[in-house]
Amino acid sequence: MYRSALAIGLFAACAPAVAQEGRFELRSENQISRDDPFAADEVIDEFGLAGFDLETGFDTNTWVRRVQPVGGGAVWRFEGQVRARTYFDQDDIDSLLFTPRVQYWKRFAGDRFQFRIYGAYSHLSRDGDSRWTRPESEAQLRWRHDGERRSETVARLRVTHYDFEESFVAGLDQTRVRVGLEHFLRPDPEINQLRLSVFYEEGEADDDANSFTEVRVGAGYDHAIREGLTVSFQADYRDREYEAPFSSAFPFQRADERFLAEARVEKKVSEHVTAFAGAGYLENSSNIATRDYGGATFRVGLRAEF
Repeated sequence: MYRSALAIGLFAACAPAVAQEGRFELRSENQISRDDPFAADEVIDEFGLAGFDLETGFDTNTWVRRVQPVGGGAVWRFEGQVRARTYFDQDDIDSLLFTPRVQYWKRFAGDRFQFRIYGAYSHLSRDGDSRWTRPESEAQLRWRHDGERRSETVARLRVTHYDFEESFVAGLDQTRVRVGLEHFLRPDPEINQLRLSVFYEEGEADDDANSFTEVRVGAGYDHAIREGLTVSFQADYRDREYEAPFSSAFPFQRADERFLAEARVEKKVSEHVTAFAGAGYLENSSNIATRDYGGATFRVGLRAEF
């Protein structure tokens, strides 16, 4: 059923559009950071019992997209992403991610509602070796309560499948289903924004030791001090419970709690370039010693947008 849902989303996202005037966009974010080398939404157990920790390295993430309006409040977005992460002390986890993605957006009911759907297919390699592929599809329904941006609620449904080509651990292939709600408050859309979110996710893996349920809550606040200068704060908490004993060495079910808090400042230095810096704290508490890690985080870098 999960794979059928993915196929439907990908098919819908690849349907032909009527050509109208569109535009190309490019966004490239390049930074030196100390943080978790595994993105919070990725499978992190491919190295078996190896211990994890925060790592410092270079992260470059570039998106190229074609935005194509087709009339009637509808827009197609054809995108490609390349993300490379290299670490100063752990080159065996250096990664390269490729992701093509197609999105369809449609406004209706006097712009009070917008439906979005996307289909994506990612390929990740580590230290030159192919690791996994990841088809993914998400549908969103966005409701602007007053027809403007001041108050907006978003319902999301995402289906993701991981297919491991190479791993130190068997039974990692898995399908994940995530549902959630986000709410945005923008008293003055040009100055401030408050975001609140709650998500529930289930992961069904080939091995029950890698299957889980997760509850996630988050909050964020952005404030423009003046034109070209913005500060932001975010906090994210996740509680994940696994379904079966972790391993013969740890014959009990794994349970993780993950907390992240970060403050960030951004300064526009030219028409197309923004400098940013952030500092925070990340803690991944686990009853499995090799999954228990945390500490101070930071990032500093430049973002170019055209």
